Amino acid sequence: MRWIALALLATLVSISVISLDTAENLLIGLKNDVVSSFDWLFVSLASAALVLVTLIGLHPRANIRLSHDHENPEFSRFSWFAMLFSAGLASGLLYWAAAEPIIHHQANPLLAAGGIEPASEAAVQTAMRITILHWGFHGWSLYVLGGLAISVYAYRHDRPLAIRSALFPILGEAWIDRWPGRAVDLLALLGTIFGVATSIGLSAASLNATLSPLVGLPVTIPIQIAIIFVVCGLGIISAASGVGRGIRRLSELNIWVSGTFLFAILALGPTVFLLDLLVRSAADYLLNVIPLGLWLGSTAPEKEWQSAWTVFYWGWWLAWMPFVSLFIARISKGRTIREFVFAVMGAPTFVIAIWMTIIGGTAIEQELTDPGSLSIAIQQDYSLGIAVLLENLATPAIALSLTAIAAFLLFTWLITSLDSAMFVICQLIERPDDRSEQILWGIILAAVTAALLAVGGISALQAASIIIGLPLAFVTILIGVGLVKDLLSGNL
Repeated sequence: MRWIALALLATLVSISVISLDTAENLLIGLKNDVVSSFDWLFVSLASAALVLVTLIGLHPRANIRLSHDHENPEFSRFSWFAMLFSAGLASGLLYWAAAEPIIHHQANPLLAAGGIEPASEAAVQTAMRITILHWGFHGWSLYVLGGLAISVYAYRHDRPLAIRSALFPILGEAWIDRWPGRAVDLLALLGTIFGVATSIGLSAASLNATLSPLVGLPVTIPIQIAIIFVVCGLGIISAASGVGRGIRRLSELNIWVSGTFLFAILALGPTVFLLDLLVRSAADYLLNVIPLGLWLGSTAPEKEWQSAWTVFYWGWWLAWMPFVSLFIARISKGRTIREFVFAVMGAPTFVIAIWMTIIGGTAIEQELTDPGSLSIAIQQDYSLGIAVLLENLATPAIALSLTAIAAFLLFTWLITSLDSAMFVICQLIERPDDRSEQILWGIILAAVTAALLAVGGISALQAASIIIGLPLAFVTILIGVGLVKDLLSGNL
């Protein structure tokens, strides 16, 4: 499996080096084929996963522990949540928090359907509803489904801590450790590479934008590629410290710094407007989460919008599913099924709703007060959103301090995602403590990200996530079928 993955990734990087146009046309063409034929599958699967894991969490057998009886959890709840949050979301929150609400506020298909004028006060709620949808229950339910299945069969049936173990009810003893199981682990490895590469690429763009006012770096692709290799080097060092030290400590630090950063924006921004928007957005999301999750574009413009946003997000979540699910399983030993389902799905969504509303609401309020103050920069480059928001928020000295904190968060979130990814990759190739493998795969992550950025920037990163998300969608379906089968038969 290891050599097949290396060969496939080397081919991608080689094609990019030989001909950027060929690589870009290949990626974008494959992405368009996937979206045109399987957009319904991505939308249906995300909603089905949400319903399924909720029912599993409510099942009477959900009080059993993801371990042998009477084993206590390895990590405290705070450490557990910090690692969930940092590994599962990381720096994408800073890249999209200002940009996505502004883009949806300017235009989205639901505005026309509801007779709402774009870029108006009436469009604010719809923009926040779509933003929280893309970061909320649906995506986390995919992580819960994969992580729960891995945990059940690893900790209660003594299977390896690998994505193939989630398919034990389907493949059985005869095939789980042979080519079908190994093929699933190969897909998981590739999903991890492309999913994390997408996040690294987006985060490098944000980091470049936040470093620009601090140290005068121009916002360019070469600078972003240099940032990628520096951060990957730091990620390798952190990964060598192990889950209990490097990842846990960085994750806990991220939580405290993130809380301080968010509170500062709330205090400096339109506080009353944001608190009111937070209550309305939370209620609106809960009322609309199911019908909005099932919405499927019917016209060409609607399909184009949905492929660029919702289908991309579900593909991205699916690409991250093996990586995050396996990592969550690693840190969740000893939790009950019910605690696992509702904490992993609910707690991050709760924090995301607050995060997106405070930062996204501040961005929209700035745009309503001074049209074009953010939207012009964001339309030029999404990564500029958070930097321009902070510049507009306070005096130059305070704005610069907040920008430095944002840059620090981007660095540390990136590192926690990278060292978590390297841990998972080494687990998948069954060399969990091999330092040389950690170095090798850290370099590969940097090379693949750099190649995708060079090929087509953000559009190439999005295309890679959607393409690898398709086969992983079928793996996710099989995981769900296997869990239901064993739950109904009492084999959990």
